[in-house]
Amino acid sequence: MGKFAVVDIGSNSVRLVVYENLKRTPYVAFNEKVLCGLGGEVTATGKMSPDAMDMALRTLKRFSILMKKMGISQYRAVATAAVRDALNGPDFIKDIRRYCELDVDVINGEEEGRLSGLGVICALPTAQGVVGDLGGGSLELIAIAEGRVHESTSLPIGPLRLMKDQNANSHRIIDDALKGLGWMSAEKNKRFYAVGGAWRALAKLHMAMTQYPLINLHHYAIPFKDMMELCEYVAGKTPEEIQTKHNFSSRRLKVLPLAALTLQKVLQKIKPTEIIISGYGLREGLVFESMAPDVRAQDPLLQSCREMAEMTGRFPEHGRRLKKWIDVLFPNETAEDAHLRLAICMLSDVGWRGHPEYRAERVYSDILYSRFLGLDHRGCAITGLALYVCYGGTAGKSTTRIAETLLSDQEIQYAVCIGIALRLAQRISAGTERGLKAVTLSVTDDNIIELALKPGKEDLINEVVEKRLTNLGRIFEMETQIAEPV
Repeated sequence: MGKFAVVDIGSNSVRLVVYENLKRTPYVAFNEKVLCGLGGEVTATGKMSPDAMDMALRTLKRFSILMKKMGISQYRAVATAAVRDALNGPDFIKDIRRYCELDVDVINGEEEGRLSGLGVICALPTAQGVVGDLGGGSLELIAIAEGRVHESTSLPIGPLRLMKDQNANSHRIIDDALKGLGWMSAEKNKRFYAVGGAWRALAKLHMAMTQYPLINLHHYAIPFKDMMELCEYVAGKTPEEIQTKHNFSSRRLKVLPLAALTLQKVLQKIKPTEIIISGYGLREGLVFESMAPDVRAQDPLLQSCREMAEMTGRFPEHGRRLKKWIDVLFPNETAEDAHLRLAICMLSDVGWRGHPEYRAERVYSDILYSRFLGLDHRGCAITGLALYVCYGGTAGKSTTRIAETLLSDQEIQYAVCIGIALRLAQRISAGTERGLKAVTLSVTDDNIIELALKPGKEDLINEVVEKRLTNLGRIFEMETQIAEPV
């Protein structure tokens, strides 16, 4: 299974992304973006400017050369709003095919929306609600549920297009475009998944204003009320007023007020419970669609964990056995948390290669700042904290401040309990699945945590195991005992 590339020719940028393969968790091997501004003059003149097309052609030629150097034979190249709307779009595509030797598909707005919806589903298979993908020339609105795209609508209200009619006419143009979307009335009070660089910039601004402890925008959640207030603030400012307080590129700054106004009006229409920022969109949708059906059906979080365990762990098959072994300690957890705990168990051996003095810190940072598919910021914080404790760290220290800031006291306790339980299990089993078969963990009718050994396996219990069992009892506020073999 070789590399797979996506060439995305958008209204503002032209990008090449190379993925290592078409597995369920597509890792990026190369990513380059050039701001060509193909859509900058389409609204005013009906055509892409010669300078923008020249820059795009040279960029695409470079991408074509790089793909050949990488030995890439599988790829999708797509052009969106600027190229499909421009009068000189067909000639531009001919130039790309002749000069750059790339086979490019000009996709319509509904197809662009469908692919963006698939991109969100790729990362968040349980997502339900409306996806909004704001590009330079258009806005795609997509209804997703149960792993499928149900509706897809494309509207000609991208900020580059609106800049021509900024201020007085922008409100009317956006309002008129949003009329008549009958399917959106059924999507109220769900989640809104925001895709696109301009809306990610708004989220980045919200992070700065609230002093959010992480900088990972993917799966960043913003309450409806907070986002409405932010949109009103940004939409009412000039680019210069925004720049005096926040550092954005000049290109991004020009479109930010219009992007905020557009989002504000969309949110007023559907009133979602919260806004989720998605780092996955059209490009990942192309990758997801290119996967084999059985690959698409895989659980992205568990597949990510499995692949990491295979690369860095000693016994990657050990995770499910670990989870089952400690199940008795977590009788009341939700199905969502049980799924998360399985992921944590699958990752519990990934830090063993590190220096013993720094394993806890290393695995904590690796998890907290990663971008696992299917894992939100809460999940990252619980996983990072649990593995930090599993490798001997202690919660409540400055090292774990970021994770604990994202969690409630109950969630912190939950993570610590998982970590302490795994610390005992790993010491008993030496990281192997077979090691746990000799010892059973249970909770007696008298509410005592008990270890029971098979005959002849008594020497598996040593002073370290006894100490970790005592620590387990302390964190669960229960007595502990070791049963005699029978």
